[in-house]
Amino acid sequence: MATPAHVERLRVRYSDTDAQGIAHHSNYLRWLEEARIGWLAALASDYRQLNARGIHIPLTACACTFHRSVGPGDLLEVRLWVTTATRVRASFAYEVWRDGALVATASTAHAFVNAAGAPVRLAREDPFWRAVCAATGAAIAPSPTGMSWDRLRGMTQG
Repeated sequence: MATPAHVERLRVRYSDTDAQGIAHHSNYLRWLEEARIGWLAALASDYRQLNARGIHIPLTACACTFHRSVGPGDLLEVRLWVTTATRVRASFAYEVWRDGALVATASTAHAFVNAAGAPVRLAREDPFWRAVCAATGAAIAPSPTGMSWDRLRGMTQG
């Protein structure tokens, strides 16, 4: 894979493990979320700022394959890539590493919705959308009419 959009380092806590001393599988989703939050912070944004603007990013799908177990005290490196993005959804790929060994591979899909759960279409000019495009290497295509989605929507509303 290409260079990750973000790398988050975290340590496995004792409370993350089960009776066998192995990190419980449910923690991986939390670690993936921590990587996404770190990625947003690196973009000078965070979930609270997006939520205040009416943008929520719920998880719509996830998958994780475990290659090795981890235990308390292990230092993990969660590598994140933005794999696909449209103005209404985004998908991420992850690799979790420990001491140079691949521990898990994962993916998540997310939608952009408002507080009521209805889809939100990000404007081409939106700084968050521009950051997502930069992370995927995608070009930000100008509107064919030269107008933003928000401006067009405003013109069609009574």
